[in-house]
Amino acid sequence: MIHIRAHIPVVVKQVIRRSVAAVLSVDLNGGGIPQLSEQERAASRDFSLILPIHDAPEVTERCLAGIERYGGDAEIILVDDGSRLEATLELIREAVQHRSWQMVRHDTPLRHSRACEAGARLATREYLLFLNSDCIITPWTWCGAHEAFAAAPKIAVVGPSTSLNPGQRASARALHCARYWTDEQIYAFAAKHIRRHAGDGLADLAEASGSAFFIRRDVWERCGGFHPELPDYGNETELCKRLRRQGARIIWTRRAYIHHIGAGSMRNVVTAREKQQRHDAAKKRIDELYPEDDDTNKGDTK
Repeated sequence: MIHIRAHIPVVVKQVIRRSVAAVLSVDLNGGGIPQLSEQERAASRDFSLILPIHDAPEVTERCLAGIERYGGDAEIILVDDGSRLEATLELIREAVQHRSWQMVRHDTPLRHSRACEAGARLATREYLLFLNSDCIITPWTWCGAHEAFAAAPKIAVVGPSTSLNPGQRASARALHCARYWTDEQIYAFAAKHIRRHAGDGLADLAEASGSAFFIRRDVWERCGGFHPELPDYGNETELCKRLRRQGARIIWTRRAYIHHIGAGSMRNVVTAREKQQRHDAAKKRIDELYPEDDDTNKGDTK
C-alpha cells in the first residue's frame, strides 16, 4: 500500500484529501458567523493577544479577520517581523489604522521568539496569548483559558484545543480538514467541540503548542521570555520544560478552541530544507539543556 501511494501524483492526492474533507464537513455547512458572547467578551479583557507576522498574507488576512470578529476587548498587539510583501504590509496598515491595535515593526526579521518578546513588552493585561498568523480564533477562545488560570495559581501556561497538535488535538476530523475548512466551518466545528466537552476537566501536559500559547504575564516576565538561543523552533518546548522544573503546571483546556491551519506562517518564507535544519538545531540544543527529559508530547507547530 505504501509503495502504491508513493506513485500517486501530488495533485491527485490533493484532490482526494479535499474530497474526503468535503464529506467529513457536511454537517458543518450553513452555520454562518456566530456572535461573541458577553461572557467571552468579559473574559477577553484580561488578555493581551500578541501576533507576530512575517509575510504569508493569505493566512494572515484570515487570522486578522478572526481577531476582529472575536478578539472582544482583548489588547491586540501586532508585531511586523520584517515583512516585505506589499500585500502583508497593507493588511497590517489597515488593521492598525482602523482599530485601536498596537504595532511594533522590525526592519529585518528577528524571528518568532524575539517578535513575541517585543510584543509582550507592550502588554498590560494579566494574561498573554501568543498567536501564530496561521491560526484562527473562534467565539470560544477566552473563557476556557480564563477559567483554567483561575483554577490554580501554579497553572502557568494553558493550551486550547486545536486542529493539529497531538497533545491538544480536538479530533482526527479537525486534523484532516485543518487546511480545507472555511471560517464558517471552523466556527461550526468549534461550537460542537465546546458543547461536547463542556463538563470536561483540565488535563496536564508536558508542553503546550506554541501556535496558540496562553501564559500568565507575571510568569513570562519572571522567566525572561524564550531562550535566547532558540529564535523559533522549539522555543515553547524549552520554556515549558523550564517552567515545569520550577514547579509550574502546563494545562490543556477543551473549553477553548483555536484553529491551526498549519505551517502557513512559515510557508514560502523558508525552504523545507532550512525549516528542517532549524528544527534539528533546536532539538539538539534542547537535548543539551535537558538531557534527562524525553517527554515531548508534540511535533512542529510553526
